This record gives sequence, structure tokens and C-alpha cells, in this order.
Amino acid sequence: MRGPGLARFGRALVDLLLPESGCVICGGPLPVADGGASAAAGSTQRAAFADAPSWEPEVCPACLHDIFARGETGGLDGLTSPTARYLDGVVTAGAYGGVLEKAVLRLKNTPDRRLARFLARLLSERLREGCLPGDWTAVVPVPLHRDRLRERGFNQAAVLGRELAGLLGTPAREDLCARVRPTPIQSGLSRQDRVRNLSGAFRLVRGLALPDAGEGRFLVVDDVLTTGATAAELARTLKAGGVAGQVWCAAVARATGRDAK
Repeated sequence: MRGPGLARFGRALVDLLLPESGCVICGGPLPVADGGASAAAGSTQRAAFADAPSWEPEVCPACLHDIFARGETGGLDGLTSPTARYLDGVVTAGAYGGVLEKAVLRLKNTPDRRLARFLARLLSERLREGCLPGDWTAVVPVPLHRDRLRERGFNQAAVLGRELAGLLGTPAREDLCARVRPTPIQSGLSRQDRVRNLSGAFRLVRGLALPDAGEGRFLVVDDVLTTGATAAELARTLKAGGVAGQVWCAAVARATGRDAK
């Protein structure tokens, strides 16, 4: 079994092992409204998000504690890619590792909307904590090349981007940019090789007008940020195509060294 068939089998197996009623990351029990410690844990989770009280816990207290213990790792400082200058800002949910690493790997293997919704909530809260209002022109998921999309069956950045766009009240524009050539996996490459690897990898789709390009603010969405080369190349493509406003990146996790994707 190869290709999309294997991917579909893997997703079905993961969904069987991690039922809908359990923690979206580890499959463990979720807080219940029993008036005890688990109910208090659920209230703590709801209080951490601006869209409570409508939100119900999707992650167990242990996983949530691990995520929040890692803190926010956004900002342009520390991005080693020389093209990072094309980004105007960065927001992440935390450092790559532990629970966030599990979440990223799960999202790569299955288009789990519950997991994507939870991760999108984390990112929207990071944006809110940074006092960034929700007047984004568009959310732009990092595109996959058609060959990799055919092999995987879905684009995890697009799954996440749709959920985040819904929370921000702005369109998810998967049609703005295309990945025009397959690029080797970034893991293990030097920062210079990452830039060379991605140079010219994206282009604007012909015939599509950029919305509010003059004053707009675009949010590039990816699962992992390392040197910033991927998001920066997409930002460069947008700006070369006429975006005079800001281009930010929102990623689930920030990786360094051997943890880089």
C-alpha cells in the first residue's frame, strides 16, 4: 500500500486510537462537569481563551499545561534566514517539542479538524495577547507542491489556516499562491541551503487580484517555523506581487537545531 491509500489508512488508524471524545492530542480523558477537580481544570482551560464560554475542552489538563509551560516563542529575533527581513512579525504557540511536537506530527498525518481548531485558538490568543487586532486582509496557508499534495492527500497548513481564518473573521486564501516546484525536505539543511532550496518556489496565481494590496495585512500560516526561510519566501512573493502592507507568520511551533522540520 502506497501513496494516498497508505495515508488514508494511517488517518483511519489514528482516529480509531484517538477517539473523538478524548484529548485531541494524547487521547486521554477530558475534564467533565462533575463539580470536582476535573471541572475546575475545564474552567481553567475555558478561561484561557477569549471565545469562552462557548468553547468546550478539547485537550486534557496535562497536555495543556505542557503547552503553556513552553511559553510564547514569537518575534523576529532569532530567525537566521537572511530572507526573514520580508516578514513583519511572527507568532507561534510555543517551542517545538513535547505536546506541541506531537500535535504537529499528528496534524501532518491526519486532517483532524478538532486538533486544527484547538491549535487555531492557541494562535488567535497569541495574536490577541500581542495586541494585534483582527483586521487581517487574508490568511495565506503555505502551499504544498501538487506532487506532495497528491501523496499526502491534504495540506496541513491549509487545514489549520481555515480554522484560524474563521476565528479571525477573515478569508483563507489558498488560491493566491502556488508552489511551482517541489523542494527537498528542509530538515538538516543549513540556513543558506534553505534559502537556495526555496528561492523561487512560490508564485502568485495568474489572473487573481490581491485584495487590499496597498494597505492590507496578510497572515502566512504554517505548522513549524525554523529559520523563517519558508514563510519569508512566501512573504517575498506576496510583496513582489504588489503587497505594500505587512506580511506576518503564524506557526504552531518554533523549532531550532535538530528539531527543525
